[in-house]
Amino acid sequence: MNRLLLQSREHLALLPSAPLAPREGELVLTVLCCAICRSDAKMWRHGHRDLLLPRVLGHEIVGLDQESGRLYAVWPGEGCGRCRHCLAGREHRCPAMRIIGFHRDGGLAGELLVPRRALTPLPAGLDPQLATFAEPVACVANAFSRLGPVAGQQALVVGGGVMGMLAALILVERGCQVSVLELQAAKVTRLQPLAEQAGFTLCQESTAADFDLAINCSANPAALAGAIGRLERGGRLAFFSGLEKNQQIDSNILNLVHYYELAVTGSYGPRREDMAEALAFCHRQQGLLPALVEEVVTLAEVADRLPRVLSGENLKYIVDFRPARGDVPLPAAKPEPASMPRKQAPGEVAPGEEAPGEEAPGEQAAALGLSPFLASLVAGIRRPDAEMRGRAQAKVDNKTKPLGALGRLEKLAVRLAVVTGSLEPRVDCRRLFVFAGDHGVVEEGVSAFPARVTVQMVENFLAGGAAINLFCRHYGIELAVVDIGVNGDFADHPLLRRLKVARGTANFALEAAMSRAQALTAMENGARAFLDAQAGGRCQLVGMGEMGIGNTTSATAIIAAVSGRPVAELVGRGTGVDDAGLRRKVAVIERALSLHRPPADDPLALLCSLGGYELAGICGATLAAAASGCPVVLDGIISTAAGLLAFLFAPALVDSLIAGHRSVERGQEAALQILGLEPVVDLDLRLGEGTGAAITMNLADLACRMLAEMASFDQAGVDDGGRSH
Repeated sequence: MNRLLLQSREHLALLPSAPLAPREGELVLTVLCCAICRSDAKMWRHGHRDLLLPRVLGHEIVGLDQESGRLYAVWPGEGCGRCRHCLAGREHRCPAMRIIGFHRDGGLAGELLVPRRALTPLPAGLDPQLATFAEPVACVANAFSRLGPVAGQQALVVGGGVMGMLAALILVERGCQVSVLELQAAKVTRLQPLAEQAGFTLCQESTAADFDLAINCSANPAALAGAIGRLERGGRLAFFSGLEKNQQIDSNILNLVHYYELAVTGSYGPRREDMAEALAFCHRQQGLLPALVEEVVTLAEVADRLPRVLSGENLKYIVDFRPARGDVPLPAAKPEPASMPRKQAPGEVAPGEEAPGEEAPGEQAAALGLSPFLASLVAGIRRPDAEMRGRAQAKVDNKTKPLGALGRLEKLAVRLAVVTGSLEPRVDCRRLFVFAGDHGVVEEGVSAFPARVTVQMVENFLAGGAAINLFCRHYGIELAVVDIGVNGDFADHPLLRRLKVARGTANFALEAAMSRAQALTAMENGARAFLDAQAGGRCQLVGMGEMGIGNTTSATAIIAAVSGRPVAELVGRGTGVDDAGLRRKVAVIERALSLHRPPADDPLALLCSLGGYELAGICGATLAAAASGCPVVLDGIISTAAGLLAFLFAPALVDSLIAGHRSVERGQEAALQILGLEPVVDLDLRLGEGTGAAITMNLADLACRMLAEMASFDQAGVDDGGRSH
């Protein structure tokens, strides 16, 4: 027996099946046929929020129970059996649902384990190939169980793919007058004979309206809007197909739901009881269903067909295991894809090489995959004079005060002296960067605010109305706003730097957030933002702020990967998500870590798989500042995570870092422990933008003045309490 294993995104391997050991209530089903649907193709190309790797795809399954000799179709789910949804016969809504092909291995295998209660026997005489239509037919049946089509009603189907055709055939059986709209002319031409034989209308365009009911089988938001606009007052709509992500629907169209008193019902997946009805339908329609079969293929041909399935231009592909069972050729083993060059583990010696000495900074940067520009910055970062710390501490201790009486201000003064190499540091010029970028992971529901708020807040920064504008004006801090990855455009403005890499990252719950080239470009852009500003006027202290809806999720994921601590211990509420949102955020990060498995000591891999463009920009700017001898004030969890990445690239820069404030986000503390930093202030801040950094930058000016201007015991003629003895 063989199986087609999805080992990582886009990596399929045809491997021998390991022996299966059923648990109580399960059996080993010998797969006869398994259809390939767009969900399988999407998981192969883009991943899926519920996909746990490695995994065998495929959930439109027909198999044989060798013990009884019976043929079954598989309801591809397993609920808890205890929640109110399971008890009401709506197991497909169960929060603990485990889906074949997502959470359990699916049907692209010679054998698989299935719960016995998920099996529905095939009617006698039904071709197993055509029985693979049972699961999608059951999905339509579930939608119609709430839509309630009856004979004589005018029904509209939007989308003439396989699901649209199945919906049309079912509606015709129920006596409805059916019209199907399909934009692809080739598909209309190909399926016109089926439409004529079944008795429904299939066309690209139509002026018909006032339908009693509609079912949307298209992922295009415009198609859904069109379905709403064609309904009669009091009409019914089945929101059957998920839409393309991150699209908008005209509110005027949605208002029709209100004005026309439309009934809209969502539908996702089939009920278990729908499978019997679906198989009976397949048996009745054996003469028409072959028209929906694109090709019957072997397991070894699946990888080649998946792009075609994903395009939506073809009809149903079916894998039939019977003709060549046991004879499916195994291809040569494929290496795991690697987006990053492999880095040698500490102490590892390549074959034929001698053990090297300690790497120079430039060599270390090259090993981490940095560009020559970034590598040159890393090479310029050195640990400060070891004696300066003692001299600065002695000077602070000799001020006219009890030892340690000025608390963290004293520690801040010592750090500034160490970084600048001066016992009288000055931070007269202070500059703060707000790096802004959008995050694809927002579509997982990890934020209380929609992604468009990133654009709106950047516009607020440029208008001078945000908290960071007020803080910088009050403290005399120069402010710069860097668009490094916002999904929007802005008019020219004196505060704005345009260094956009892309219009937001990809959803790292499904795929890598960015490519290696994008990550390096973002880091370089961040470094140049700092260096270009320095060329226009040198500042002695820089702060790092950020703006990006969803970026606490990215930052927390990076910190979890580096620290190895449980995600649940690190995740905070970010923009203020509720309890359900918090649990969702934990689950999203855990799945992402399971999907990418980024090495804890490879900052570039961490950025690519889990990062954001603003984190990469802050990381690059921090490297540039440290190479220039400029202290860096980090803000909350996001800039702290970026500082942690910079530290992994160049450990020597840790002395240049100042933790501005203690964030209420729990993950920050884990990162600060790795960096060995203590926040200067703790004001229960959770805004971001650089507000905590701005407060600390003002305190840094005070700390420098204390070190330079406050009198010593000798200068003031005050008894030092015996300290000099």
